[in-house]
Amino acid sequence: MNYHDQIHQVIGEIIKLTQYIEWNLCLELEIDGFADLTLGQIKTQVLDEELLDEDLATELIIILEKRNDLIHKYFKRLDFEKHFDHTSFLDNQYRYLLNLKERVQSFNHSLVEK
Repeated sequence: MNYHDQIHQVIGEIIKLTQYIEWNLCLELEIDGFADLTLGQIKTQVLDEELLDEDLATELIIILEKRNDLIHKYFKRLDFEKHFDHTSFLDNQYRYLLNLKERVQSFNHSLVEK
């Protein structure tokens, strides 16, 4: 598997994990029909109701910012077309995304264990 495939795969995993975060936070909020709420709206309710301790609340804010960057700006901001064949660039981005995936996964795990 080449870097481009690996990058796309890990992005898909991050998106899936953030949807699990949405699901678990909605369960915590006792909300049905979470599909109608964005993660930002869910985050606002979670923070307003103080459902998470300070560390987890901060982590939720960071994860939302990173997820939004990934979905809305990541490829444009980093100009992937320009760096299409730069192995060191692709390796660095792949490692960044793996770290982000682990961070999101860890946060989701903390919600489930709560």
